Amino acid sequence: MNKFTVALAILSGLAVVPAAALAMEPYLPASPKVFAKVDADKDGSITLPEFQPKAEKRFLALDGDKNGEVSAAEIDARLQKAIALRRDRILKAMDKDASGGVSKDELDRYVAALLKEADANGNGGVTFDEIAKLRVAKLRKPATGEGAN
Repeated sequence: MNKFTVALAILSGLAVVPAAALAMEPYLPASPKVFAKVDADKDGSITLPEFQPKAEKRFLALDGDKNGEVSAAEIDARLQKAIALRRDRILKAMDKDASGGVSKDELDRYVAALLKEADANGNGGVTFDEIAKLRVAKLRKPATGEGAN
């Protein structure tokens, strides 16, 4: 896999992850951890009385004017805020010279650091298992602002 393909895959991943993070509409849990949080009685299934209050709370958090209805403008405002936060996070991680953009050299250094961080056995290649273990490790420790991403 060449550097361009790796970079494209990484940047695509940056676009996919926020899609889930930006989803303000109610959605069924995609992970066992979230499922367990919604399954209040811990019986292994989510019922409407367990799911509906959480879904309503999430959706109505968008209701800026608190009129009980979420408008297109309110959704747009939240999405724009989330996009700006994501843009700033990407620039902070990749724009090392603070120029306001990411050069090819900065991208190359970022990609190399990502692969190096994930390459647990140091063989110069990254397996899917190594990537999964790195993601789990990052979820388990508090963010310090350091690292490749």
